[in-house]
Order: sequence, then C-alpha cells, then structure tokens
Amino acid sequence: MLNSRDIDLLRPDVAANCHLWVERCRAAGLNVLVTNTVRDREYQAYLYEQGRTRPGGIVTNSPVPTFHADTSGLAFDFCKNVKGHEYDDKDFFREAAAIAKEMGFSWGGDWRSFVDLPHIQWDDGKRYTDSDIKAGRYPPEMPLWEETMSEQQFYEMFLQAMAKYTKKLESKEVSAWAKEDWERAVEAGLFDGSMPQAPLTREQAAAIIARMEEVEN
Repeated sequence: MLNSRDIDLLRPDVAANCHLWVERCRAAGLNVLVTNTVRDREYQAYLYEQGRTRPGGIVTNSPVPTFHADTSGLAFDFCKNVKGHEYDDKDFFREAAAIAKEMGFSWGGDWRSFVDLPHIQWDDGKRYTDSDIKAGRYPPEMPLWEETMSEQQFYEMFLQAMAKYTKKLESKEVSAWAKEDWERAVEAGLFDGSMPQAPLTREQAAAIIARMEEVEN
C-alpha cells in the first residue's frame, strides 16, 4: 500500500505551490505539517473500510482515490504540528486554508456534504470534481503563486519610503555650492534657516515667490 506525505510526489505544479504554502504559513506563525499527499487504490480502500467494516469513524466517502491518487497528485492534507493538538484548533485550519485559497487551492472545510478541514486540493476553482478525476480528466497546470501588491499596499509602502527619505534630508546641512544663496534667502525671511535640503512642494514654492516679490518691492 502507498500512503505518502512526500510533497514532491504531488504533480509538479501542485508540489511547487504546496511548498510555497508551507513557507507562507510558517511565515504567518502557522506551524503546519503535511500529513498526506498521495495514496494508491489499495490504501484508499483500506480507509474506506474504516467506520464500515473496520472500527473507527468514517474518514472518506470514496472507495477509490481521486485528487489524492498517486496517478493525479492534486491534493494534500495537513494538521497543526503540535503534539496532542493536531486537530483541535479550527481557527488554525481556517487561517492556513485562507492562505491556500488565496493561492488558488480549494479547501475541504468549505464543503457542505463532507466537511474536511485538513484537506487542500487543486481543482481549478472547483471546475473539476471527483467524477472528472475518476474519468481521467485532470485540471490544467496550476500557476505558480507570486505575491502581488495591491494599490493600497504600494501607496503605503511609498509613503513610508518617502517619510524615511525626507527625514534623512531634514538632518543634512546646506551644500557648499548653495551656502551663500541659502544665507541670503534666510536673511530675507524667505526661509527660517532650518532643513535646507528638505523637499519643497509647489505651494511652498508659490509662497516663496510671493515673499520674494514683497522683498523686492
């Protein structure tokens, strides 16, 4: 019987994204552990017997593997990597699944007929079902996930960078080539003498021009 947790036994595109998912979860403070990737028909039949002809609760409704099949490699299961608390934290599964869904995976926790919190699969946005997999129809290659930045995130990053840059300029002394002109401008009341290398806005420039006209008159 084959029952593996080896991520690299998944279909290559799914495996690549699974590795990224693990990294992203851990970066978010979610200590995930992949517990199952692929299995063969013999092991799936063994699982199907649980709760039916063998003791234990029912863990699957399919006597043959589909997304977990070693011939498809489109799904993996996970748990919390904390001994004694592997499956008792629903928020943990929701948070880890949210990262997977952002990447394009589907989550068994969203299923209505058979909720499966530890299960993640690639079905191309729920376009492929168990029936498709059994019939040999597989979803197209899963795009490798790349982090994208929203307009708001870019704006906030830009403001932070500009604030840091401006702070650096505010502490710099006047350049030698502009020292004489700067001192004359301060003496004329056009500037207060502080932050000679700080950025100048258009409204500030307009105010300076108006002051210059007043000084000249």
